[in-house]
Amino acid sequence: MDFLTPPMFDILNIQIWKVKMSIYLKALGIHIYLATIKDSYLVNDKHLETNTKAIHTLRSILNDEYLSSVSKFDLAFVAWSTLISLGEQK
Repeated sequence: MDFLTPPMFDILNIQIWKVKMSIYLKALGIHIYLATIKDSYLVNDKHLETNTKAIHTLRSILNDEYLSSVSKFDLAFVAWSTLISLGEQK
C-alpha cells in the first residue's frame, strides 16, 4: 500500500477498504484516526484541526456520488460512519 495516497473508497469491498483506510489515517497521525472513530473526540482546538484533516482525507477519496452523501457533515466521525453504513447496505 502506498502511504502517500489514500485508498479510494470501495463500496464493494468495504471491509478491506476500512482496514486500508484505518492504516492510512493512523499513518497521518493517531489523532486524525481517532477523529474518525470517536464520536466525542472534539474537545479543543487541536482536535478541531485533526477533525478537519480527517474530513478532508475522507472527502478526497470519494467520487461525486459518495461525496454528496457526506459533504454535509463537518465531523469526520459522522462521515466515516456514513461511509461504513453505505458499504454494509450493499
